[in-house]
Amino acid sequence: MAAVQAAMPTDMAVLYATWVDANPAKATRLSAIVAGVLRRFRAVVETAPGVVMDEDPDTVPTTGFEYAVDMAIFRLGMEMGVQFAPEVSGIMTRIDVWLRMVASGSTRALPVAGVEETAGTPRFAGRDSGERAIWL
Repeated sequence: MAAVQAAMPTDMAVLYATWVDANPAKATRLSAIVAGVLRRFRAVVETAPGVVMDEDPDTVPTTGFEYAVDMAIFRLGMEMGVQFAPEVSGIMTRIDVWLRMVASGSTRALPVAGVEETAGTPRFAGRDSGERAIWL
């Protein structure tokens, strides 16, 4: 959840804080949205051939991290009534395409072995190489 909050554009972060202040019952919505995005991404990645999932349910593969963050921000914004720029629909389309490509096996959910990876994160293991994931 901290990664999503850190990635929010400044104006949306201010709107979010104001929204939570005005609607205290919504204080846990971001956590619920992030959990739903994590479940969706992990469910898709689990279907990919040759992937051994990290047991930590709060991780996603590095290749899907930005997509997961963007999706969580978009879903939160929709719930808050944010009017997004038209370009955002293109981002959401790219996320959906990536998820479908992972599910069909036409793209890897995990980074290719030998590509520089972020250190200090939980691991998703490929059958042929260790690969990294990051917390959302």
